[in-house]
Amino acid sequence: MTEEQHVGFKPSYIAIFSINYLFQGVVQSLFAVIIPIYLLFLLGGISPSEIAFLGSIILIPFSTKLLYGILTDKFGSKKFGRRKPWIIGPAILAGTMWIIVSALITPSNAISLLVIAGLFIYTGVAMSDTALDGLMLDITPKAQLGRAQGFCWSSRSVGVIGGGPILAFLLVTVDIITVELIFMIMGILMITTSLFTVIIKEAREFPEVRLKEHIKGMFNRSKDWKVYFYATFNSMIDYVVVIFLSLYILIQMNLIEFKGTSLSLGTPDLNIYLYQANISLIICVGIIIGAIIGGQIADKISRRVGVYSSFLLLTVGMLLMLMDVNLVGVGILLLMASIIGFGMGFRHSGYSAVIGEMSKQHPEMDSTYFAVCNSFANLGGPVGLALTGLMFAITGSFAFVFIFMALFQNLSLIFFKMLDPKDYEYKLKEKEK
Repeated sequence: MTEEQHVGFKPSYIAIFSINYLFQGVVQSLFAVIIPIYLLFLLGGISPSEIAFLGSIILIPFSTKLLYGILTDKFGSKKFGRRKPWIIGPAILAGTMWIIVSALITPSNAISLLVIAGLFIYTGVAMSDTALDGLMLDITPKAQLGRAQGFCWSSRSVGVIGGGPILAFLLVTVDIITVELIFMIMGILMITTSLFTVIIKEAREFPEVRLKEHIKGMFNRSKDWKVYFYATFNSMIDYVVVIFLSLYILIQMNLIEFKGTSLSLGTPDLNIYLYQANISLIICVGIIIGAIIGGQIADKISRRVGVYSSFLLLTVGMLLMLMDVNLVGVGILLLMASIIGFGMGFRHSGYSAVIGEMSKQHPEMDSTYFAVCNSFANLGGPVGLALTGLMFAITGSFAFVFIFMALFQNLSLIFFKMLDPKDYEYKLKEKEK
């Protein structure tokens, strides 16, 4: 009897997975859409460097997902299961931190509190996410795994895309809703939804995991290090785009003032949350469409075409954002924002296809290799934000930052070019057979 048959998979488990992934996406949306504007209201002004610092610190836990994978693979409980303790415990930690922030945040401690709490929140989210991935792989029959993963990925995307706009709408239209109340509700929901996983039946006996030999094999080949550097630089501008692109457009719309190195609200108006949310929505819709089309190109034409064309789109899109809004209008900037989002999704699909094929060279731990690549990719985001903050501190110029990041991201192509196409282009392998 297989583990899948022994556990007894139920379709309702997909709903439990999906609601947990949904709120993981909402957390990302909160930090990207709501919190930057909230800090402007709370503090009266804030510098882009401070926003970049906040983002670069709290995103660090996503660069250490390999560690969480090892923990959830090797250490578990025969009573509660191998994965569930690593889902529920970290979610309770993250939820509790949201509640603490809602109760204690003030203008004097806002930045430091959000940095500390955000670090714990993202650690909880990243660890819980890794364990959820493992639990899904453990119990889902192969015939349903694709549908289950697709549905859960879509749920997270709904949280990322829809979370900010929905919360912004509530802030503007419902008098009793405040940002602090949203923090508290988010904490309660994260804890509650993680407890739903208790319903899932997980095998009580799980195999002994021997990691040393195969993990060592992931770090002693030069080709793998080329992949890791490619992954790191590939994601350098992701969080810069998500956090700063919408703020830049709001500045061009004269809804946010940018003087020296400081951002402030000209006339405080709650409707700015809706503007911020809708711009983020335009970017994220572009990401989804780009991912779908990019995946088709990577599979049906070639991965190289997908990778190179995506970087071209992103570079051109970011440079065109610097057009004079008085000449072209805000609508053109929104179009460029959607193109940048499209390029990001396009690039992600090409990247996933490449590292997915490279993972097959480590069949004993292909999912762990995939996690290693994503850990390096997740490291690139905070590094990009830190560099952005440094650029703002030195130059005080959005134009300089956009030009720098547009060109800097292309360093990824140097490491991609070093890879042997036969390692990631499956069509080349088929021709050799």
